[in-house]
Amino acid sequence: MIFGYRSGERQTGTNIKKKEAERGNQKIIDLLEDDDKHILIAFYPWKVSGSYWVSNPDAKPVVYKLNVYNGKKQKVGRLQLPFSSAITDNNGDVRFSVGVNKKDQVVVSYKKTAEDEWQDFSLEKFKGITVMPLSFTKDNQSVYLLARVKNGTKALYLFNLKDKSYKKLYHNPDVDISLIFRDFSEKRIVAVGTELALPEYHHLDKSDKKLKLHGKLLEAFSGSDVLITSVTKDEKYAIAYVYSDANPGDYYQFNIATLEAKYLISKRNWIYPEEMARTESITFKTRDDQSIYGYITKPKGLTSNLPMLVLPHGGPHGARDFWGYNWEVQLLANRGYVVLQVNFRGSGGFGKAFQQAGYGKWGTLMQDDLTDATQAVIKQGIADPERVCIYGSSYGGYAALMGAVREPDLYQCAIGSMGVYNLPMMFEEGDIQESEDGIAYLHRAVGKDIKDQKKRSPVYNVDKIKADILLVHGAKDERAPIEQAESLMEAFDEIGKSYEWLKIGNESHGYYDEKNRLKVYSKVLEFLDKNIGKKAKP
Repeated sequence: MIFGYRSGERQTGTNIKKKEAERGNQKIIDLLEDDDKHILIAFYPWKVSGSYWVSNPDAKPVVYKLNVYNGKKQKVGRLQLPFSSAITDNNGDVRFSVGVNKKDQVVVSYKKTAEDEWQDFSLEKFKGITVMPLSFTKDNQSVYLLARVKNGTKALYLFNLKDKSYKKLYHNPDVDISLIFRDFSEKRIVAVGTELALPEYHHLDKSDKKLKLHGKLLEAFSGSDVLITSVTKDEKYAIAYVYSDANPGDYYQFNIATLEAKYLISKRNWIYPEEMARTESITFKTRDDQSIYGYITKPKGLTSNLPMLVLPHGGPHGARDFWGYNWEVQLLANRGYVVLQVNFRGSGGFGKAFQQAGYGKWGTLMQDDLTDATQAVIKQGIADPERVCIYGSSYGGYAALMGAVREPDLYQCAIGSMGVYNLPMMFEEGDIQESEDGIAYLHRAVGKDIKDQKKRSPVYNVDKIKADILLVHGAKDERAPIEQAESLMEAFDEIGKSYEWLKIGNESHGYYDEKNRLKVYSKVLEFLDKNIGKKAKP
């Protein structure tokens, strides 16, 4: 260990030399290709809180040049805001700092040269629009940028730093760019990827050698997506990651000239892709004529009149569901349930207006999108309308319970896992409300009107719920503290509404211990089985 809190003691032979440990997180920001001894890292300091070390929300990250052989470091500078990320030019100089201020706004800072002071990076063409720098061109004269077109999706631009001219390289009005594809030198962007439904690639330079290799690999691994993760400096060999909706992913080494493949390792070698269910993309129109995209996974070999589980994602703002291997979806499909995933309004990836449409609409517009998707699948004959359950984690747990509130006759059961059920409580409990930017986010996401928050909170609407309920929560959850679940259970108790409850004592916002996962999903499957599965009463 050459850096960080675990490098506080270094052993040399039989002697232990102690040095002051760096308490914090660190991230490599530049490998300094022409310097074999050093790399650039950003260091994010911790602070003491009670008896624990925690992230310091007030500390600006420090940039160090780190010797990878002996751990010696040299301070190069600081980034502009806490938790900022850095972008270097091709000389290894930090030229951009990207962070979020206390108003929960993205701030981009820029240096003309390494010796200059930081200044705001604002462009006349993009007033009021966040411009995200990606990387410099090889000559350091231009920079690739991502920026939204008006209030919509993100486009890729090439911006000349000297004459301020720019060129739009690619834009899809329906979906954001989600993948950046660079050439062998890692300097030039030659393609971008989007995922409106399934992954798609859009070539900016069809003659590029790396793109040609990628095209051949996509053809060879039909039905899968391929990501080239690294290439040797002599461009003779490449490592590629191959994955699909049925395959968690395999790594291969390829001879670039001959395409001879050498299997390296699988992400989860105990999974057999041929036994997995396949995920299809879906699209439908909502009651207000908005196009919504999502995914449906049917149990292998089954197609109609199936018990269905609606699985809203967490987040919710900025998050979205993607095509690919999802172990939770596969578990549920393996037990005979068709699984519906919906990128409802408020989700990320479909433009700023689409995401902002969900602000203040938890439990209303966002819930309607889930309802409309559920009804669309039922109308297609895929799902049995008498056997539908809604289940989610974090925000998804909230959506599951609000689904039972808003649509008492649609869902036979609802499962909330580590969810929030009392919106006013979000301003009193949990780690979001502990920071200024967190409060700004809550005001934007759930609103400021307490009466309206209560109208959109399961805790204050338990009398409307007919569905059977299962609640699962980690006792140490700080993001959605267990008080959220306890307040919902108290509300159920007051009206005599029965429910099932599973408390996981040593977990926080997620279930990471294998024994705990077995406990949680055994309970979930048992609950589903008796409500909409084989043991369900007709």
